[in-house]
Amino acid sequence: MNTTNFWSRLKVRQVIFCEISSQPQFVRYLKNLSFRWCGACLLALCASCTTPGKTPLDRRDNLIVLLNPELELSKDWEHRRLRRGDTTYNRVNSTLGHTIEAIGNKSASILYRLFEPINLDCNRLRWSWFVPKPQSSSDLRIKGMDDVAASVFILFGDPGLFRDKPVPTLKYVWANKQHRIGEIITGPYHKKYVRTIIVRTGSHTDQELVIDHANLSDDYMKAFGEARKGGIYGIAIFTDNDDTEEPIVAHYGRIDLLCNSE
Repeated sequence: MNTTNFWSRLKVRQVIFCEISSQPQFVRYLKNLSFRWCGACLLALCASCTTPGKTPLDRRDNLIVLLNPELELSKDWEHRRLRRGDTTYNRVNSTLGHTIEAIGNKSASILYRLFEPINLDCNRLRWSWFVPKPQSSSDLRIKGMDDVAASVFILFGDPGLFRDKPVPTLKYVWANKQHRIGEIITGPYHKKYVRTIIVRTGSHTDQELVIDHANLSDDYMKAFGEARKGGIYGIAIFTDNDDTEEPIVAHYGRIDLLCNSE
């Protein structure tokens, strides 16, 4: 059987179905059906008609751009509430340059992007960020007090269609002075899957982005006690203040993956 012709015919039929299902008379016909599974099937098929594919990552020589605040965020960036309220994430251009500004609103929501897995050759993370003042009472080891000033998540697995499957995750954090740089914390949530690595602590007085680096394979080994097996499936930025309710503002600059780099 010619598989190319098969998939071509399937695609044509899907397009035809999408067109038919958008017609008012077809919708009225479905409403009159007594079997609920028919409606469920229609919703599933129409969802496949409208679900966008992942936007290709920006690849430049030996690096991959994961976040570029100079450009509009692609449509596959998603904003999702984790607990209470929505943190505001906006592209801004200030004295810091182009950034994603995160403002806590007694909130806990995340901005993330999933993509086709990136192989192990791209092993070094480089990012820029700025936090003028972290929450003073936050403690990332204690449930109910674990607000984070700024953090960058790297996902080593596919969280699934509904984004609800826990996967091994490294969480690079800018915290307050209660924590020490280099500390690895098994936080109060998803203890099997998430490790928090303290990269910076305290206030930053200079009004400029600071650049940090991480070796993902080394950090994965330190955090989980085993070698990293798979590729990278996603990235996220996260600022929250739903527990302490202390005001918090953070800025995220560009985030890159460097390939073939020790």
